[in-house]
Amino acid sequence: AHATFVPVKTATKGAAAGPLVLMAVAAGAAANAEAQQRQALEKITTLLEELKQEKLDDERSDLKGSAGAVKKAAAILLDRGEVGHSLGLDSAVHTIDKELSRTEDRLGKWRDALRRLPEDKGVELSALKAFSGVAGKGGQFRTHLEIATLAIALKRRVIVLQAVEHAQASEGNVFERFSRELKTDQERIDELESGINDVLLRLSSLQIKRQSGFRSPVFTGAEVDKLMKQAHRIHSLGKQVEHRDGTPDVAIDIARRRDGSVTVLPAVAAG
Repeated sequence: AHATFVPVKTATKGAAAGPLVLMAVAAGAAANAEAQQRQALEKITTLLEELKQEKLDDERSDLKGSAGAVKKAAAILLDRGEVGHSLGLDSAVHTIDKELSRTEDRLGKWRDALRRLPEDKGVELSALKAFSGVAGKGGQFRTHLEIATLAIALKRRVIVLQAVEHAQASEGNVFERFSRELKTDQERIDELESGINDVLLRLSSLQIKRQSGFRSPVFTGAEVDKLMKQAHRIHSLGKQVEHRDGTPDVAIDIARRRDGSVTVLPAVAAG
């Protein structure tokens, strides 16, 4: 969404232009993903300090380790090197995929819980047990969200790295089957992210009402303040939703002169 165009250095005669663009895309994806990873890790660390939940702390640590492997792999590829097993990228991808599967399971439970809620009626906080701590500042639900954000950001980066790695290893090979698998991965995380956004929007639109069972029909000032804060925290979930423009592909034209230099033209929507 915030592209920066920079000059491409003069290429040697006969050099293929395609890998230059792939490396440029990889560099851009790496910078964007690193920012997302850093923000998500900072939020997760803060939330876990309050929760003291060892299982979630392990998930955070595993993803943090995977982020290091992905970063090294990106650096190797941008230096036109080969990604070897010593970097641990394979195990990192396995960890990321495992976390995405956990997120899909959690998303299914969240959707089921929302389907059981009444339409156009006030909802008590006790009905939101599937979203533990949603009315507080932290909570398990918000930690799950940040872990999901980190896993999705890492997976997006891995998809680009895998494409660049194979393109550099065998220039001219279009990798039709492999490309289809990468596209399937992309669609999977897009669908996962969309599902999470739907859950957040649904939660943010809920009307939170007072817990039943109170004898007094009158609210105290403290009760009103507490309910208002809880409702505000739930309604603010909608602000976390990022709206994409719906344009998945772009076209980048390149002109190469006889002396081997190249000119990369601005990206346009592919149609």
